[in-house]
Amino acid sequence: MKHLNLLILGGIVIILSIIFGIATIKVTGKYLFKRSASEMLTRVNTQSQLLNISRAKELVQSDTVVFIDIRTPKEFVGYHIENARNIPFDRLLDDNYIDILENDQMKILYGTNSVGSNAAWMVLTQYGYDKLYVLDGGVQDWITQVETSDIFKGAYKSDEAPLYNYSEVMDPESD
Repeated sequence: MKHLNLLILGGIVIILSIIFGIATIKVTGKYLFKRSASEMLTRVNTQSQLLNISRAKELVQSDTVVFIDIRTPKEFVGYHIENARNIPFDRLLDDNYIDILENDQMKILYGTNSVGSNAAWMVLTQYGYDKLYVLDGGVQDWITQVETSDIFKGAYKSDEAPLYNYSEVMDPESD
């Protein structure tokens, strides 16, 4: 009698596990990869997702592109590209951002550098999102090449004149 009860209990546990497993697969079906590993490998090898800074600079004022900053909200508030949207890397697949990711606009992902945004591109591409690009060099290169280019325009080291001629003081042969 004791063994029969254990067999019945074991059977119930197995049946419930199967039902729970099927329900879990159906619920999480939206998180299944849409692209094969070989397709992703081909895309990564061509590096066609990389977008250089000069091309991105042309697109920054366009209504056909969305810049997506994958850094933390604190980093985003500190500095971000004009009109960018903040979707932190750890929140990429949240339902709150589906409307941004599923629209027909070109999306340019960027982070501090290209490493994090390439990882974000990989995740989102595997889940079937299209029209995704990575800002080559990230926000660090953007600041260096775009933001500061106007500040230092026309300034050269040859324009600098020392206020004091140190060569007379530093010359050891002058003694």
